[in-house]
Amino acid sequence: MTEDETHEKAVAYLALLKKDEDMLVKEVKKMVKSNKELVRNVFSAQIDGWTLFHASALRGCRKLLKYAIKSGVDVNLRMGEPEGVPGGCTALHMAAHRGDISVIEILTSSRADLDPRDKDGKTPVCYAGRAQNTLAVRTLRKLGADMSSCDNGALKEGSGRSLLNNFRFLPFPGCAGSGR
Repeated sequence: MTEDETHEKAVAYLALLKKDEDMLVKEVKKMVKSNKELVRNVFSAQIDGWTLFHASALRGCRKLLKYAIKSGVDVNLRMGEPEGVPGGCTALHMAAHRGDISVIEILTSSRADLDPRDKDGKTPVCYAGRAQNTLAVRTLRKLGADMSSCDNGALKEGSGRSLLNNFRFLPFPGCAGSGR
């Protein structure tokens, strides 16, 4: 499959993620059995700074993340620089912002770096703190995240200012179906 065809498939899958996640899970499950390399390439393709891997983490789509990881997607893959989002985020940044402990555990059990920095120098624990996801902060701390990597305000209760306030792409607010 050419790079353009892979890009087109990634665009189609991002749209399907928004529309019918259960159908996407079924399609990816079949594709994993026949062509892991294609799955890896589709989940890693940059679409306006986003990848299907990062969108799946932000939505909390555990099955899709597991299929992607099984196919060899780098759990430390960096996003581009989508509008309204700091560049260089990993899927762990997205999961921490969302406060999704199960996704954090999937990523970290697959050897995700606990302290990657986005282009502004913020780590996943900073994202969790700014979004007031205290359970995610505690989980990351227990896993060994560097708590000194954030300004003190990010980890105080009620800091209230999310690092991702400008998410304009939010056609990915959360998994709709049972494909989580």
